[in-house]
Amino acid sequence: MNVPFRRPVRKGPLLGLSLRALLSLAVVTCTGPSLTQEPVRARQVYVGADKCAQCHSDIVKIHAVSDHAQTLRRVERIPELLTQVPLSFRDQVHQVDYRLEKSADERVGFDLIASKGGQTERLQLIWGLGAGRKGITFIGRDSSGKYGESRVSWYQRIRLLDITTGAEFSKPNTAHEALAGWLDSNERQTCFSCHVTHQADAIPEEIQQTSAGVQCERCHGPGSGHIEAVSQGKESVAGLILNPGKLNASDQLNYCGQCHRAPSANLGQVMTDKSTIRFPAQRLVLSRCYDESAGRLKCTTCHNPHENLPESLSAYDPKCLSCHDGKAAIGSPCPAAKNNCVSCHMPVKPLMKHSEFADHWIRRIRAAK
Repeated sequence: MNVPFRRPVRKGPLLGLSLRALLSLAVVTCTGPSLTQEPVRARQVYVGADKCAQCHSDIVKIHAVSDHAQTLRRVERIPELLTQVPLSFRDQVHQVDYRLEKSADERVGFDLIASKGGQTERLQLIWGLGAGRKGITFIGRDSSGKYGESRVSWYQRIRLLDITTGAEFSKPNTAHEALAGWLDSNERQTCFSCHVTHQADAIPEEIQQTSAGVQCERCHGPGSGHIEAVSQGKESVAGLILNPGKLNASDQLNYCGQCHRAPSANLGQVMTDKSTIRFPAQRLVLSRCYDESAGRLKCTTCHNPHENLPESLSAYDPKCLSCHDGKAAIGSPCPAAKNNCVSCHMPVKPLMKHSEFADHWIRRIRAAK
């Protein structure tokens, strides 16, 4: 879901950070992926994941069912909703009644209805943002053709509707205000840019299914030139496709941070504002593990972007022990244990509505006295 988590900024001292960490963050915030990606995008066209699968079938098959690929879906194709509608919810604070139901309009799958003060407004739902692992927020259109992001979302943990994270700060005075956060074309493009492979600037109805979600070319760039060069047997295809896995640590954190929030220069806020736990790169650069790994620790050290997160926390143990165990260790071994490392050093924190996130500020967590 793409609603910003707004909380008051709390200022605090920059405790626990070495000078090297500060310097490394300066490098992170001054470099970025656009220098490597934009030339690739500029001179090529998108071909679709099916073309990529002709040579990379195993990867494409795994990725096709991943959360990345499912992060934008037509609402009528979301199985969680198909089996549950109608759904109702009441915002007691603002006296708004919501109902999610199948639409009478055959061209539309579902409608979201908001009722307040005797008024009723209807949002024809088009897309669901989010793979559903935590929740799904809806993009739809009202009767005047205005597009909005629903003020209520569906949450996996409760399998019900509740206020969209961030929207609890709004104070709707009318049913129309309670229905959605209304988006202009720039806001809509920003919202969709992390949920489509391309076509972020298209109106929602015109976004093609093949572009929905984070497909191959969202991260690797358009593939026409790469495919042409390979088919012609050219020995060098450098520069025709981007491999984000080969980016150095700071560039990769910024690259993934295009959607997962890039590191911030405001270390004090990141350290003290727990809402930043949502943003892995912002927290990771606070870690001595990142600072002292000589570039070995980056997003793809622990995560394969083509597949979902492992279900067991112990799956990350080999990653931790590659630096903290054995003769080649570059970090001190943990005196407490050699398994389930992240359960202690990257604890899962309740955050947002009905959601938890692992804190990527890797450190010793001091027990509260």
